[in-house]
Amino acid sequence: MEFVIDMQAPAWALVIGGGLVFGVIAQFVGRTETGWEWLIDGIGFVVGAVVASELIIAFQTVEPMWEGLAFVPALIGGIVVGLLVDVATRYVTGGSPFTHHPMSV
Repeated sequence: MEFVIDMQAPAWALVIGGGLVFGVIAQFVGRTETGWEWLIDGIGFVVGAVVASELIIAFQTVEPMWEGLAFVPALIGGIVVGLLVDVATRYVTGGSPFTHHPMSV
């Protein structure tokens, strides 16, 4: 078995950008206890997207492909792993993925 990641630079930029967007959105949903949870969630998204697109052999032929990135598996893998990382991070830090701080007046 050969370990090869075929993604080109534009695909990497798209995956990293998607991770940043996911992380920022996740930071505003629920109750966060630190200001850095967005970064951890974004890294989880990127890892999930790369693993689903490049390392799971069954997904390597799923269309559409763009610059070596299997787009749909990457999106699904990124969202699933990103959400799992977000929920775990919230519980470890004492936050909540479902409730938000009440607004102060």
